[in-house]
Amino acid sequence: MAFLREAVEKQKVYLIQQLMAKGIVDKNDQELYDKPISEIVNDYEKFCREFEKQNALKFTRYNPVKKEEKPDFH
Repeated sequence: MAFLREAVEKQKVYLIQQLMAKGIVDKNDQELYDKPISEIVNDYEKFCREFEKQNALKFTRYNPVKKEEKPDFH
């Protein structure tokens, strides 16, 4: 079981480093290392949902101006 614990800890450190590299979490936030990985993932999911709400695309109807057809001379 020790190897599983070590693998989860390495995965958690990797996840934290990725979040720091992307600027999602502060590089000086050392309390992240005390949190379980499931809590970090839940916090990240909440961040993603909030980010999507703030940056949601607003779709509008495309309505081009119709040009009159001109007769084509051959």
